Amino acid sequence: MGGRTLHRRRGRSSRVCLIWCANSSDCGWSRGFLGLTAHWRRRCRRVAPTAPRRGARIRFRLGAALLGLRPILEELSMSFEALLEEPGDFIAAVPAMLGIVPERSLVVVVLKNASDRKHDVHAVVRLDLPPVEQYSQLPQCILRICRRSEAVAVLAVIVDDRVSRPNADSDDLSYVDHRRMLGVLRDGLAGYGVAVAGAWGVAGIHVGAHWWNIDSPRCCGLLPDPSVSQVAVQRVVEGHVFRGTRTELAETVAVDDSLRDQVSLDLPDLVTDAQRRLVRAVAINNPDAYSRMALWRVMSVIKQVADSADVSPHTIAEVAVALRDIAVRDAMFGVAGGAHARPAERLWGVLTRALPDPDRAEAATLLAFSAYLRGEGVLAAIALEQALVSDPMHRMALLLDAALQAAMPPDRLNQLVRCGVETAAELRIDIGAAATDSGMGVVR
Repeated sequence: MGGRTLHRRRGRSSRVCLIWCANSSDCGWSRGFLGLTAHWRRRCRRVAPTAPRRGARIRFRLGAALLGLRPILEELSMSFEALLEEPGDFIAAVPAMLGIVPERSLVVVVLKNASDRKHDVHAVVRLDLPPVEQYSQLPQCILRICRRSEAVAVLAVIVDDRVSRPNADSDDLSYVDHRRMLGVLRDGLAGYGVAVAGAWGVAGIHVGAHWWNIDSPRCCGLLPDPSVSQVAVQRVVEGHVFRGTRTELAETVAVDDSLRDQVSLDLPDLVTDAQRRLVRAVAINNPDAYSRMALWRVMSVIKQVADSADVSPHTIAEVAVALRDIAVRDAMFGVAGGAHARPAERLWGVLTRALPDPDRAEAATLLAFSAYLRGEGVLAAIALEQALVSDPMHRMALLLDAALQAAMPPDRLNQLVRCGVETAAELRIDIGAAATDSGMGVVR
């Protein structure tokens, strides 16, 4: 099959499609998968082959990333086709699909039928490696996603730096546990008509790392450079930033104690001033005047961020007070779908690091919403964790968290985007909402 022109589809989310090729040996994709002979053409080798050859074609249109035990969608907005010469190419693409480099994780790629010899990738699920006593919970966790997508099969990758490349008779306890975990997953999914089409192990996903087939460890190879995989290149073209591990990503929204102390000094006076302005607006029977001015101020700060301007502690405190107004907060959901989405998300990241509780919960929730909407599922989950630490009863954070756990696709958030656009329109403030004919499919 030839390559396809890169394009962006309007008004609908994209998908990832695996196109299985026949005539290969059995150290890669499982034999007989869905009636196909879809495994590698070359015989098993202990090192990554360098000669080009036919493999499995994968057309990336949608990826979904799930973190921990919560299903979180990671969307790829561009459509393209990549040639995977061996399982190592598939494993090397996992960090680009997830947005992070998984460590001590079980990664499960959920497949559903698309057409003859093609299968859409509905989701990529990352789970922390569970203890043995929790293995029985794995099938149900994966089945939650499989049922929603009418999945027919999954591919599994176990990442564990405690295991080196085993041999067929390896008695390494961790490797034995991995095989046991895979067996539990395979048996649990089989009862619902979902096959484990392939499973591989790797100590870490980096160039030159050994991968092996968990069922047949003699079938193995070396990983290519994940940073130059076709998936990674396309994601960089789209503007995605890769931050390494989940821990590194979490550090980008961790509290900055010094900055928070400076912001806290300005908050009391700004709250008092905001209360005076609200009283005056109510006194003239125009309470919207307060919300309009607060929204205008927040949008001016977002535009400053877009121009790479630093945000002072005083300005951060101003935005925090403005977000206490429900109309201003609601309008920010509309910003997430428009022209100012990226600088707004950067501002929410700054506020998440700088604000005291419970104001921090509002900023972290807006960061989570923005990340979730554009498909950065891992960041969304981390931001929601921070929001619920700051305010365990924050209603919007709880709703978004429930949506992640239910594997709700990002485009379902567009209704909330539209509500935010309407709120801003009622206040007569331009928030840079997407036009009706834009490729974002936000305002219809």
